[in-house]
Amino acid sequence: MKSPLIAAALLLTMGGYANDSKALDPNIQKLQWLNTADPISDAQLAVNSGDLRLLGMVTRSISFPGVESDNIPAYEEKCGIQLIDGISDVVGSDEHLRLMQMARNYALRYNTVIKAHCKI
Repeated sequence: MKSPLIAAALLLTMGGYANDSKALDPNIQKLQWLNTADPISDAQLAVNSGDLRLLGMVTRSISFPGVESDNIPAYEEKCGIQLIDGISDVVGSDEHLRLMQMARNYALRYNTVIKAHCKI
């Protein structure tokens, strides 16, 4: 009778630690801002302050959503780039994957606005 109770207690305890480790994942913490971010508004603020850098993501390689790879060097030279911190080629959890997908969508919309102002 005690074995099922002990096993259940261990499973609950282990589940708690798994959730705590996700909360402590530095990549997740770095990407939390995406939950409330508005890429269009943020890009317009950047344009108004003269910051025309395109957003990139580092996974196995560097990508700039919404920018053709052949044009990246010209955009980088003319307007600059910035990389989103917290992106990785190793996905640590479902939450990290969700935030990385949000980051890609955010960068795609953000870069669309920036490209309209950074003409190559």
